[in-house]
Amino acid sequence: MKEKKKENRKMYVTLGIILAVILLIAIGIIYVMTGRPVTNLPEQPVRGEEGTRSLVVYFSRSDVTLHKDEVDATSSASLNITENGMAGTTELVARRIQEKTGADLYAIQTETYYRSSYMGTAMRALIEKTFHMRPALAAAPENLDDYDVIYVGYPIWWYTAPMAVGTFLEQYDLTGKTIIPFCTSGGNNVEISMDFINEASKGATVLEGITANYASDDALDQWLERTGATE
Repeated sequence: MKEKKKENRKMYVTLGIILAVILLIAIGIIYVMTGRPVTNLPEQPVRGEEGTRSLVVYFSRSDVTLHKDEVDATSSASLNITENGMAGTTELVARRIQEKTGADLYAIQTETYYRSSYMGTAMRALIEKTFHMRPALAAAPENLDDYDVIYVGYPIWWYTAPMAVGTFLEQYDLTGKTIIPFCTSGGNNVEISMDFINEASKGATVLEGITANYASDDALDQWLERTGATE
């Protein structure tokens, strides 16, 4: 009888531990998946050269974290301190491409902020990827009819593009358009994300991508020449 009571107590203790772990995991998931809403965002791109038919659209961690100026830039290769404050590596590359091509420029931003800590951002990104989620966007251009060529930039998150890039691409009819990917990464090549970009860009022609955060001006120019952006 005593042995049975001991076994029951052990069972209840084990069950309690399991329930506590499940509760902590659930709280953690809720924490990383919920954030303050993003507001007051422009719906139209920053204009480049008059008459351009090209758009540089990019997703950068610095644009989707609430307290980005409090983030230690040394903890992540995706954040950089500039004279104008914190800027994402992908944003800096996107601006370089805009300068070279005269294209319009637009930043993809999610409806809610990611957590400022690197781990918080990483956990939400992993959940979104695992469950093939498409996070809602705070804003987006009304249509892409004004553009024939769209450069799509993003950091590599969990060996592919962030799911928000899929949200952006899949909401438009891209038939007949040209998509040119570029990524930033500490150790992965753009090729690791190309299956995702091709799948999300149905109807479009997807050209050669580049891992651009370490690309020199010459390398960037040569890539733009190969994709037909510059002569």
